[in-house]
Amino acid sequence: MSAIYKKELKSYFSNMTGYIAIALILVVAGILSRILNFRGLYGGMEGILPTLSMILMLAVPIVAMRSFAEERQLKTDLLLYCLPLKTTQIVLGKYFAMMTVFAVPTGAMLLYPLILSMYGKVNFLSAVSSLLAFYLLCGAMCAICMFMSSLTESQVIAAVLGVSALVVCYASTILAEALPATAIASFLAFTVLICLLALVVYYFARNYWVAFAVGTVLEAGMLIAYLIDGSRFAGLFQKVIGSLSLFQKMNEFVSLQLFDTTVLIYFLSVSFLFCFFTVQTVEKRRWS
Repeated sequence: MSAIYKKELKSYFSNMTGYIAIALILVVAGILSRILNFRGLYGGMEGILPTLSMILMLAVPIVAMRSFAEERQLKTDLLLYCLPLKTTQIVLGKYFAMMTVFAVPTGAMLLYPLILSMYGKVNFLSAVSSLLAFYLLCGAMCAICMFMSSLTESQVIAAVLGVSALVVCYASTILAEALPATAIASFLAFTVLICLLALVVYYFARNYWVAFAVGTVLEAGMLIAYLIDGSRFAGLFQKVIGSLSLFQKMNEFVSLQLFDTTVLIYFLSVSFLFCFFTVQTVEKRRWS
């Protein structure tokens, strides 16, 4: 795995990809800090992180788009399959290389609280914990975009898919709030999600019956729950989407200024889930 990690990390800095992503984050962070901290006279640097998180919707796909798409385009993925490495090791080597790239701007931002402490009182615990949450958010977004890259051999399409997925994550709460908060609206919205889940199951299993069975069981269970007490579904879809939104989690973590381990675990869980999806996608291609 170390060989894959070193190769990927070197490739990010042998061209402009890694430098562009790092510079983009640090330049925007500097501008936001100047506006919020020095002009707005706010002592907490963590206040810039929710806005900075939106910049990741551009920076992360720039880095992740080439992870597997370039390998497939150049046909070098066939060489990877010949290595005495498991698919998991290949995926993790690429993932940790991306995480190292984003560790650079995150580490640089650790200096911000020290600089601000020269001008006033700073809550170092809140600042450091918020930066940790920001870094884990980067990890979750890297895993999502890496999975998108494994679906295609075009880096442009991989970037578009990555940006689209992150935009949907960001806009999910807005779209959910636009829906009526009635029980039937939530029931129908969950039905759509179950159909999408069944499509995902079919993509990995390539079996209509398995996908149909998963969708039928989930829909039947939800229908039973709705018939027992439909009032519980009122506003439930909005609550569920809000609790699953990556960006909403980040906003809550920063605004509450509490070390919420559930948010950190959630980011790690998303990273694990999409790394697992990537492994399954690459494994299918490896034996196809």
